[in-house]
Amino acid sequence: MNYFGYKNSICIDVDHGFIRRYAITPANIHDSQLLPRLLDPENEHDYVWADSAYSDECFEDLLSLGRFESLIHEKGARNHPLSDAAKDLNRVKSAIRACVEHVFGCMTMSMGGMLTRKIGLARNEAWWGLKNMAYNFLRYLQCISHAPVVA
Repeated sequence: MNYFGYKNSICIDVDHGFIRRYAITPANIHDSQLLPRLLDPENEHDYVWADSAYSDECFEDLLSLGRFESLIHEKGARNHPLSDAAKDLNRVKSAIRACVEHVFGCMTMSMGGMLTRKIGLARNEAWWGLKNMAYNFLRYLQCISHAPVVA
């Protein structure tokens, strides 16, 4: 199967919703290959939430080497479905992971969509970089408008 276009993969601050790191790749690159580029050792939290595409032993080893705590979704397999406890745990993890989807929802609904008509990786990296920065500015404005006033 062929994939065309580019993807914006992000790492966000779970407390405030800012994009901390991002990686722009051609669409044919699997998301799981970007995990090392998205991990942020300077983040105050050492938790990593991700979907089940990252639930492999090599990712667990990578996270433990970087001193991150894995909160990656569990994955079922054929003839080995997830237990009810694993499904419940995945549901709890999904509530945190939804913060990432809010970023993409904002870009789609408020910032002109996710479609880019740029040709080449360099132009797409610049376009997505500016869009990610604009999102962070909008998020900052939203955070300070809800912040308590200190007298």
